Amino acid sequence: MRSEDNIIEWIRQRQACYRINSIQDSILKVQPTTRPEKMDNYTKGESVTIFDPPSLHMEGAIEMKVTNASKIRNVMGYAMSTFGNSNVRHVIWNGSGNAISKTISCAEIMKRKIKGLHQITQVGFLRVEDFWEPTVEGLDRLKVNTNIPTISILLSKDPLDTSHPSYQAPGSTELVWPDQMKTKKDNSQRKMAAIRDLKNAASKPKRSRGNGKDSFKSKKKTDKLQSGTELKKSEATCNSME
Repeated sequence: MRSEDNIIEWIRQRQACYRINSIQDSILKVQPTTRPEKMDNYTKGESVTIFDPPSLHMEGAIEMKVTNASKIRNVMGYAMSTFGNSNVRHVIWNGSGNAISKTISCAEIMKRKIKGLHQITQVGFLRVEDFWEPTVEGLDRLKVNTNIPTISILLSKDPLDTSHPSYQAPGSTELVWPDQMKTKKDNSQRKMAAIRDLKNAASKPKRSRGNGKDSFKSKKKTDKLQSGTELKKSEATCNSME
């Protein structure tokens, strides 16, 4: 496997550590909703941000905003050149919606390239109200509420608050939420074991009640009994005729 494929697979495994959806559900008790792009007989009007979750902040940190259109190579090039300065001690990666996975990828690539980084992660929801104006008479103005997931990742060359629930020490391979991951892993292993048992049972040939020799002996015994019965009937017929 090529080194690029190894890096991609490693990033996917690290993204699983964040368990973004489960954390969001447990923290805010709300579900992310899809933001409509088009609507028949309506045009999109103004958008109002109702709640903007506070992102991680540290004095002197560079903030990297990752969007769905961001190119990882370009973003990482700027971040690495800036963070390489000895005066810069912290970097914060922010992303929302479809850009969350790309934000995590950038943070993990930086941790792989620069050893000894401390990490704290914060997740939440950006709540937005979109207004849609009717293009046909008789229709009312619509208001659509949208919950957009967000993530903020702080990487620091200096030690951070170890009591924070999402703190990860440098070089730590432990999951941020090990209980949820362990439960999922156990369920997956049980499911795979059940599937394996079903496949093994289906691949085994069905055994007959007896092998070939037993069947032949049984048939021979039946024929002998039938011939003995017929002989007795013949003898009885002869005796009756006498």
